[in-house]
Amino acid sequence: MFAVSDVSGIFIAACQHQFILLACDMIKSGELAKYPLEIVNKLLTIYGKNGGCAYNISCIFAKTLGNSSLGPRTSALNFQMMVGVFHGHIDWHPMYIKGTGHTEGEGCEHIYSSSNKLAQSTQHATTFHQG
Repeated sequence: MFAVSDVSGIFIAACQHQFILLACDMIKSGELAKYPLEIVNKLLTIYGKNGGCAYNISCIFAKTLGNSSLGPRTSALNFQMMVGVFHGHIDWHPMYIKGTGHTEGEGCEHIYSSSNKLAQSTQHATTFHQG
């Protein structure tokens, strides 16, 4: 088991309306591929066919996903990776991916931005007071 002080942040998945769908603690490691892989695994299990996910490094992560044990499952369920509009990759832009609607793919960025003030007031709090 890990100590609560080992938690270095959170990794989230949000819908296009900026509601948090999934969240997990990042443990002593920063942002590694294991977090988005597990998020994609849960999204596939819950939502099934024709889903999609915007991630700021989708162009790199798509290769990791394809080479992982989830690769065949993502192909079979027609899971699409895209990059949010802020990051500007035309090949991965949501506007050019059929079925993505009017999403900008930056929901998590909006959530993190709005939570920055909260982080300032809780960063030095004990675990008991953070919950």
